[in-house]
Amino acid sequence: MNQTNIIQTKPNQSKTLVTIPFPKMILEFARENFNLKMLSLALLSVTFLSLMLVLVVLRRGPTVIALDGTGQISTINTKITDLQIEAAAKQYFSYRYSWSPDTISSQLKKAEFFIAPSEASDFSRSMQATIKYVAEKDVTQRVYPRTMAVDFKNKSIAVIADRITEFDKLKAATVLHARLNFEIGDRTVTNPWGVYITSETESDTGSSQ
Repeated sequence: MNQTNIIQTKPNQSKTLVTIPFPKMILEFARENFNLKMLSLALLSVTFLSLMLVLVVLRRGPTVIALDGTGQISTINTKITDLQIEAAAKQYFSYRYSWSPDTISSQLKKAEFFIAPSEASDFSRSMQATIKYVAEKDVTQRVYPRTMAVDFKNKSIAVIADRITEFDKLKAATVLHARLNFEIGDRTVTNPWGVYITSETESDTGSSQ
C-alpha cells in the first residue's frame, strides 16, 4: 500500500508526496541471502581449519604408544637399571661372539652399535683380522652367557659364558671370562638401552673335544 505525506511548502500551499514502500518479500529475501552468505563463510572457515589440522597431523606422523605387560600405557623412565644394562650386554654378546664365516661381518657390524662412538673406528679395525681368520679357517662360534654381574658404580660388567668353537672338524668348548667397561649414552633404534662398551678384556678356560 502507498503512503501519502503532505508537505507544507508556502503559506496556504501544500504538495502531496507519495512514497512507495520497499516490498516486504524483497526485504526478507535480502535478509535470508545475507544469512546464507554468513553461513557459507562460516562453513568455509571450518573446512579450512579442518584441512590445516589434517596437514599438521600428517606432518607429525603416527604416534607410537608403548604398553607395559598389563596392557596399560607405560611411563617413560630415563633412569637405566642393572637389568637393562644386562640386557644390552647379552645383545652385544650375541653379535660379538656368535657367528659363522657367512655371518661374521654382519654380526660384528651389529655389535658396533654397542661400541662407544669414540672407540668405534678402533673396534672396526681390530675386527678385520678376526674376520679374515674366520673366513680362512672356516670357524664357527657360539656363546651362551651363564652370569652377568653389573657393577654400576665402576661402570663394568663381569661375564662368564660357555663358548663353543668349531673348525677343522674339531669342536672346542671353553669358558669365556670377559669384563666390559661401559658408559651411558643416547638411546637409538639399534641400541635402545643406550649402553656403550668402552673397553673389553677376555680370557678362556676349558678343553678341546
